[in-house]
Amino acid sequence: MNLKRILALSLILGSALAAAYADGGGGFFTGLQTNQFPIRNNSLGLMYTGGYGYGVSGHQITGGFGVGFSDSASDTGIAGGYGGVINGARGQVGPLNLMITSWTGIGGIRFTEALSGETAGFLIATEELDLEIGLAVLPWFMPVLYAGYQVMGNLAPGQPFHDFFSYTPVAGVRFAFGKFR
Repeated sequence: MNLKRILALSLILGSALAAAYADGGGGFFTGLQTNQFPIRNNSLGLMYTGGYGYGVSGHQITGGFGVGFSDSASDTGIAGGYGGVINGARGQVGPLNLMITSWTGIGGIRFTEALSGETAGFLIATEELDLEIGLAVLPWFMPVLYAGYQVMGNLAPGQPFHDFFSYTPVAGVRFAFGKFR
């Protein structure tokens, strides 16, 4: 075995051992934009599905995510996706996990104007702040309910956060697998 393979295997083994003793996890989530909260918004009614992973050091959460979204219920044909970083803080009381998280991302969106039938696409930036409540029903499984507020706007083409701009409450559920107790 050459030195490169030994180093690569050592890195993989070290990472696996560190993950076995670290707090955090990952999984998948689903959610939606909503205008049901009495908060100012211009909700597009988008549905989300994605995956994520994070580590916890003390009370600090750090991780990453990827998400796809669409609005199949309307004739605007909105679809897109983005990925980015998760930062936040976690507190625990027994199996109950309380988290405040920031989901910052970059990606793309495409939609069709309902009246003209013209299609437009944008490079977008997103920021979402969430309050999350998870219950570690098993030491390795935790369903999480979340609610928050999301801002999404275009970076290009056009004037940033002007040609496309969305601000709306969001809510959903996440299913996390990892180490939670």
